[in-house]
Amino acid sequence: MRRLLPRLARRAGIQKRVHAHGLRHAHAAELAAEGKPVNLIQRQLGHSSLA
Repeated sequence: MRRLLPRLARRAGIQKRVHAHGLRHAHAAELAAEGKPVNLIQRQLGHSSLA
């Protein structure tokens, strides 16, 4: 995944650096923007606490 994602981004014409962590962040941010509860986001990301 670490090598595949940047390669796919280049093929798609994306100039910025792309990392899997950015996808996790974008997913969490989208859930938050939709008003999803923090504990739901926490569980989906696999965190055991909010810290």
